[in-house]
Amino acid sequence: MRESFDTIVVGAGIAGLGVAAILASEAGEKVLVLDRYDRPGGRLMSYPDTPGKGWKVDIGLHMTELGDASSIHALNERVGEQVAWGPFSETVQFYHEGRFINIAELVPMSGDERRAFGSTLRLIAELGDAEIAAWDDRSLAEWLVENVSSEAVRDLFADMGMIMTTIPEAIDMAAGEVLYIGRDNLRKKSQLLTSSYPIGGMEALTRGLVRVIEDNWGRVETGREVTEVMFAGGRTTGVKASRHKPEGPYPGYYAMPQPEEIEAGKVVCALPIYQLPAIIDFAPATSPMPSWWTKRITDIMHEVTCLVGFMFGLSEPVTDKLCFFTALETPHAGLPFQAFPASNFDPAVAPAGKQLLHTDVVCEYPEASDPFERRRILGRLWQDLLEMFPGIEDAVEWKIPYHVVGCDGLARKPGLVGEFKPKLQAPGIENLFFAGDTYIGRGLAMNGAALSGMQCADLILDRMA
Repeated sequence: MRESFDTIVVGAGIAGLGVAAILASEAGEKVLVLDRYDRPGGRLMSYPDTPGKGWKVDIGLHMTELGDASSIHALNERVGEQVAWGPFSETVQFYHEGRFINIAELVPMSGDERRAFGSTLRLIAELGDAEIAAWDDRSLAEWLVENVSSEAVRDLFADMGMIMTTIPEAIDMAAGEVLYIGRDNLRKKSQLLTSSYPIGGMEALTRGLVRVIEDNWGRVETGREVTEVMFAGGRTTGVKASRHKPEGPYPGYYAMPQPEEIEAGKVVCALPIYQLPAIIDFAPATSPMPSWWTKRITDIMHEVTCLVGFMFGLSEPVTDKLCFFTALETPHAGLPFQAFPASNFDPAVAPAGKQLLHTDVVCEYPEASDPFERRRILGRLWQDLLEMFPGIEDAVEWKIPYHVVGCDGLARKPGLVGEFKPKLQAPGIENLFFAGDTYIGRGLAMNGAALSGMQCADLILDRMA
């Protein structure tokens, strides 16, 4: 007999694990989570003792907006898990004219301008949900022109918007998302933007969710790649999944593994929208999904921001600051920059006396998807780092180049946030759901994914009631 489940979740990132943990713990569901990688976590995977003993390297560059007041913390608390946090970032340091300076130096303001800044903060903190949603299809530049008279204050908000969206120009940022993130931070932490780092690295945010799933008779299986969501009679019936290393004589690219069929009462696709055509038939003549939906997904699937950068293990620190480093545009790469000394916030992620430094630049999908362009960007970024962090060349024990597609889910551009994002339930298919940072859900990066996971779980629980 084939084994069947109440729910199969495709993807073991924070959204998929969140949905599964809630359904297992609150509804007693028999849940199976499948992921193609060798460990759970998605873009929050951590690798202990990599590349050597005493180091713990995350996938990509992460700080967690709001820390213990974040959606990701709330998700863990909801299922009975606790996350310990390091200190909050004390400042944001911008690279400008050959040195790092704080934002007050970058955008100097007079007394009148500081008062205008305070008034703008109060305005944002008092915004209602409907007022924010009304700006989801308009730019931050437009909102600033209509609501802020001071040019210096507009410049300051545009710079902070770049950090929130990883989009360089305010005219390309969705005002609604920037206003939501700003309001959330102001109400919870009385700052426009604040962030922290979990003790134990990014896996500390997902380890407890895995434990909850398994303690409630669910399973998280890694090295299992879902190749198809199955449908019959207008419903999903489960998935087809193959082993990461298929049996047979054909290696890698040549292999066409024979997947196993796994039945379920419902399926949650916790993969980003740009991966959906790999598991759901998008062909107009045969797709179980309506043509308007597949066209919408296809139209926006590459509207994502991407990262290209280096992870560094340094024999000695190049900075002692508890801060987030950024630049609107670097001298050599000419792209937005961000860096984060993880071991300053959690010394345990590096050997004693050494420093783990995450760095990257933000680029568009065509650049990140081209291996030759990635290498050119890395070469220019290295020249930037030599200038930004004097002495880094002599301190490097190891450096790992990396790139991430969809670092913030869908790009936070007008018409791609809030209710404009793909919905959490498939149109016309009552037992197929979606969760993650490319679907409905607010908040910066992993918080958007965590909130989406909770909202998806609540939607399913409501349908079951």
